[in-house]
Amino acid sequence: MRGRFLEFDDLKITGRTAVYALIGDPVDHSLSPTIQNAAFRSIGLEAIYIPFRVEPSALKAAVRGLRVLGVRGFNVTAPHKIKTIKYLDEVEAAAAEVGSVNTVTNLDGNLVGSNTDGTGALQALEEAGARVEGASVLLFGAGGAGRAIAHALAERNCAITLINRTTSKAQRLAKRLHRKFGIAAKHYSLSTQNLRALVDSADLIVNASSMGMEGTDDLPVSRKWLREDHWVLDIVYKPLRTKLLQNAAIVGARTINGLDMLVNQGACSFSLWTKKKAPILEMRRAIAQQIPAIEHASSS
Repeated sequence: MRGRFLEFDDLKITGRTAVYALIGDPVDHSLSPTIQNAAFRSIGLEAIYIPFRVEPSALKAAVRGLRVLGVRGFNVTAPHKIKTIKYLDEVEAAAAEVGSVNTVTNLDGNLVGSNTDGTGALQALEEAGARVEGASVLLFGAGGAGRAIAHALAERNCAITLINRTTSKAQRLAKRLHRKFGIAAKHYSLSTQNLRALVDSADLIVNASSMGMEGTDDLPVSRKWLREDHWVLDIVYKPLRTKLLQNAAIVGARTINGLDMLVNQGACSFSLWTKKKAPILEMRRAIAQQIPAIEHASSS
């Protein structure tokens, strides 16, 4: 009935409200709804962003449902970044090369996949002052986010060493990087006996895995191996200060948590969906307001 609506904060939800979403498993930890809804409100868009937990067995049906319901766009998080590709109509060249999507835009029923993870991580590093060009990088994780970050760093002529639980995934990614960019790309399993030497030879250490998230196993990187001249990026943001970042800070290394990457990649997604410049200051302000709650949850 005309004039009737539901209230969501200060948004009046009607049949005209554009819907955006996040799919993954789990999604309850995600701060993407915080930054995207803040962005919509700040520029006056009648839109809402909602997280949906989607189990792997339901992924195909979920993507079809989002299309049918006319959801304007959606983000994809673990564990669906790779498998979602086969349910899309089109994938941008860069995302196809990476083999992973984190952003899908619905263009009149045509689902187009993109990947903003690599750009988000690279921007976070450079905004913090890290010298990325030609750096020696130790990268943990060869999943969806790891692939995207590896490609972004390879474009900056970095020498990349990959560490992953499943060695075959790291091996395939290393071969892809060498073939496309001609860079030195090595790979090892997480249980490698050379880990201390690999940490020692790196300029930049990046955790693009889920290790350290919400009390899961921490990366097996000893504080004794870290140095003051290391740069350390951990894409995990719950907890805000993972064990890896805590140890790096103790020795005086420069650290970057996952919130900066989250905001940057989210801003890229926002622009893809709306064709508008993302209000990144408002997105960062919204994240900053959540930090006390994140820290409290991490300590409790």
